[in-house]
Amino acid sequence: MMRMLASLLLLLLSAVPVVAQTTTTKPATTTTSSSTTTTTTLLPHPFSTATASCLRAAKATRRACHRSGGTNCFTTYETDFAKCFAAGAGTKCATKCITTEATCFGKLPTTKKTCRKACATAKKADVQACRRIADGDTIWAGSDASCLSTAQSNFDLCRAVCAGLAIDCRTALRFCIANCANL
Repeated sequence: MMRMLASLLLLLLSAVPVVAQTTTTKPATTTTSSSTTTTTTLLPHPFSTATASCLRAAKATRRACHRSGGTNCFTTYETDFAKCFAAGAGTKCATKCITTEATCFGKLPTTKKTCRKACATAKKADVQACRRIADGDTIWAGSDASCLSTAQSNFDLCRAVCAGLAIDCRTALRFCIANCANL
């Protein structure tokens, strides 16, 4: 019987040709490229040791002048400040920067007054718009209270911007003098 099974198996195997299939596949290649651009504003470079020392001395002189009740403290400071930079182009650049800062601070009271007035006008218009919301209107989810809250928040933000205008003058000076040649 064993012989019969072996013969039958041999017969079956010889009747069906066995062919090995080979398949060649190439992996799909997908190339994706993307580019992003990031802009970063860097702080101005630090001053040289000599320029930094000179600027500290000029500020100390200005503080002492103010404490003693001096009247031309800022004018003296402008001159001392400019001398802390390289002769020629550095001094000219620093003088321009400090003059621009002085002009900015000089205009500050008027600018703040205009800014505060614009904030008050905007708040008044916002509150009037809140009062015009009809009963049952669903534009404002929280009804008049959320409208008035938003109007107050906008007013507070506007006033904060007005209060920070002096910082803009100082920041402009820092970036301006970064371009001036150091000692």
